[in-house]
Amino acid sequence: MNLSDVLTQDRVLVNLSARDKFEAITKVAKILEHSPLLQSFDTFLEAVLEAEKLGMTWFEQEVAFPHIRSEVVKELVIAAGLFPSGVFFREAAHLVRLIFVIGAPKKLNTNDIIVVGSLARIVATNRQQLLKAKSAEEFINLIANLEKQLQ
Repeated sequence: MNLSDVLTQDRVLVNLSARDKFEAITKVAKILEHSPLLQSFDTFLEAVLEAEKLGMTWFEQEVAFPHIRSEVVKELVIAAGLFPSGVFFREAAHLVRLIFVIGAPKKLNTNDIIVVGSLARIVATNRQQLLKAKSAEEFINLIANLEKQLQ
């Protein structure tokens, strides 16, 4: 399984805005609202927001990765949202302009680890390119090309 199999054009929104981190996370998570890979979207969203309250979100400059491992997640799911104006997440941190909401099954498998690892490497070295994407199509094409370079 590749990142481009999990993060598809219909799971990316650009030009978003939000008043706070919880609204931002909710907007990105809602992309997954009707995904057959979640047993309960409401339970999923509640768990992602609770994880954020506990400070479990992983950050890379200007990028946040709210994530959970849960029984309500059947297979790895990822959604992305671009917030050009940025969203405040933490004191002494950059405004977050790109959010990846990630849900993994309780029993993480090797494929899930590889996909999330690919995402982390792509973001670490190509963050500025990703932040400049003007459409979901452009964003996904960039991810696919960058992923090929990793292989």
